[in-house]
Amino acid sequence: MFVTSISFSYFFLGIALISLLFCIYYKTLVVKTSPDNKSRDKIIGEMKDPISWRKKNNIIGNISIFWCLASLALFIYFKFFFTAGLISIYYVFIYIAVMAISMILTNIGNKKTA
Repeated sequence: MFVTSISFSYFFLGIALISLLFCIYYKTLVVKTSPDNKSRDKIIGEMKDPISWRKKNNIIGNISIFWCLASLALFIYFKFFFTAGLISIYYVFIYIAVMAISMILTNIGNKKTA
């Protein structure tokens, strides 16, 4: 199964926008739970380990911005510089799998160090 390079490029644009939204969400959580913020008590509440929770959210926000920038670069490449007409759909699934694996490995790494 194949997709056109134009639709393939817009797939990466969609992933970039979704990753940007995730980054904004996690970075907002980190900022709102800083020690001098008024929203800290509402968000953290009776959490056992808020420091490692903030670190994990910060790392996930950084990973999200990495995938946003990588997807944006791939969008630009496939939209403006790639000349072939059809691309295998398997690359879409591989890209999504690599993104998911990076998030899973981050969560596993955080649990081992905590």
